[in-house]
Amino acid sequence: MIHQNPPEPSQPSQECLQSLSFPEMEKRFNDIDCAAEGTCNWLLRHEKYRDWATCDRGLLWIKGKPGSGKSTLLRYAVGDAIIASSIGDRVLVLSFFFHGRGAELQRTPLGFFRLLLHQLLRHVPDALPDLVAAFQERCKNMGEPGKKWQWHLREMQGFFKSSLPKVLENRSIRLFVDALDECGEENAINLVEEFKSLLQELPFTDSQIHICFTCRHYPILDLDSGFEICLEHENREDISTYVKAKFSTSTASAIPATIRETITGHASGVFMWARLVTKRVFDLERRGMGWKAIEAEINAIPPDLNKLYSRAVQSMHERSASLKLIQWICFATRPLSLDELRWAMFVDADCPHQLLQECQSTQDFTSDNDKMKRRIQTLSCGLAEIVLSSDKETVQFIHQSVKDFFVEKGLFTLDSSLTSTDLVVGVAHYRLSRACIRYLAMEEIGQSTFRFSDDLVSEFPLLHYATTSWVSHVKQGEERKVSQDDLLDYFAWPSETLLQSWVQAYGKIEPSSDDCPGTGTSMVHIASRYQFLGPLRVILQRVKQSNVDIDSKDEWGRTPLSWAAGNGHEAIVRLLLDSDRVEIDSKDEWGRTPLWWAAALEHDAIVKLL
Repeated sequence: MIHQNPPEPSQPSQECLQSLSFPEMEKRFNDIDCAAEGTCNWLLRHEKYRDWATCDRGLLWIKGKPGSGKSTLLRYAVGDAIIASSIGDRVLVLSFFFHGRGAELQRTPLGFFRLLLHQLLRHVPDALPDLVAAFQERCKNMGEPGKKWQWHLREMQGFFKSSLPKVLENRSIRLFVDALDECGEENAINLVEEFKSLLQELPFTDSQIHICFTCRHYPILDLDSGFEICLEHENREDISTYVKAKFSTSTASAIPATIRETITGHASGVFMWARLVTKRVFDLERRGMGWKAIEAEINAIPPDLNKLYSRAVQSMHERSASLKLIQWICFATRPLSLDELRWAMFVDADCPHQLLQECQSTQDFTSDNDKMKRRIQTLSCGLAEIVLSSDKETVQFIHQSVKDFFVEKGLFTLDSSLTSTDLVVGVAHYRLSRACIRYLAMEEIGQSTFRFSDDLVSEFPLLHYATTSWVSHVKQGEERKVSQDDLLDYFAWPSETLLQSWVQAYGKIEPSSDDCPGTGTSMVHIASRYQFLGPLRVILQRVKQSNVDIDSKDEWGRTPLSWAAGNGHEAIVRLLLDSDRVEIDSKDEWGRTPLWWAAALEHDAIVKLL
């Protein structure tokens, strides 16, 4: 990322900066292709951009179709603003690039505000004394950040809002936010409303504040405010320049101008279409196809990205394996590394093996990374790619529009049994959750959870993901009405052996996570804490013959009822109360009852039940 010239931070500020940082915080910016030479400079001359850049405070929308080059354009704008700032323009440039295919903090408001505060603290530390003071107090009372405690969204928003008047006393602010739509509809709306309010509420000074969002043409974000640029109305020359640059290589120097013009015209403002079709032309040329035949092929390619992706899906020959790969890339809670995906693809819900060693000895298993990469390319028909992330090779789709296509349409083609988008998503999460549990159940893992976390993760590549993500996948499947009743069978319930192995592994791998279960956690705790209605009903039906205590306490003295009440799960609370096997006023280590938790967290319906 292009950096401004910040002052040297004090020791407390430096430590606070480290607590705000996360490994992927600049990854999306750095992964975006730099603008091809001769492209994007039209933006700085655009009337709407100039009006926005010279007003006292304003909001600019750059909207465009999926794949139209919004991220590349914004990267260019950020670079230009930073260069202008470095040569005397006292403007503080802030930026965040949402990444819908990335890790959680790359696609959520929490990551957004953490990075903005990191940038603010780095460049204007005097504007955030309260943040540094809160950091020091928390370290003193709670211990190491990231291990003993975490930052939360509300406090991040508060510190950001309170810092702006102090910054604006001496400097103007220019904030660039890319791919707003990739943080989710509700989050996007809330962020827009928050920044609109900020623009209205901030005191007027001699400094300016400008905010620029890029997003798709979503009606839900068609808010009556600010300046607006429609990218596909402006980028034809950029696409033409890009295609010419691609075809300027020696091997393709003889490509007729009509081919370039056809690609540019048919792209209709979508860079991704031009990129994929240009690649197709190179492939056809290498096969010796004539130019007229190549031009006919281009004319036959649908101008719509989704139809282009549909053609790729139709050519997938190993449907079952492709389906599994696409589900993992689409619905994993974060991008998987090559090593993780290797095991995720092999140890699925129906894996017959009990030992990882048995898996490795089968003919379908490959430990060769180059073969694995070729396999991913083949199964995805080129719609997935391997990128370097935090020194690991991770797998993702080539563009957010690919993920959207598979969720909305493509997975229906690969699995004809799916009849609705909810079912597509729910079934995928079901399969991923069961694959995680099958991996956790492998004998080598059960025998090793007493070891140090670094040893565990290096020896068992999928262990971190399986440990921290199976619950999330079950929750999302349950929310979409996909039955989770067989969850108990996967855990061999009423035996708690596998569950306790998981609890032990979690405590080694992510002890500071809010979701890390305490010792003494039972399957009833899990079902109640995360609202697994189906599994809890099965447990309650079998409670007599299985001799299960549904009112047991974990290491914090919390019962299943306590967790359900605190998390607002009314249906779970009703089930537990109807069983007549729970103590309604049971107290935890802090003397808090289920009623206390419900009242403290404002779950009024549960307060009435208790």
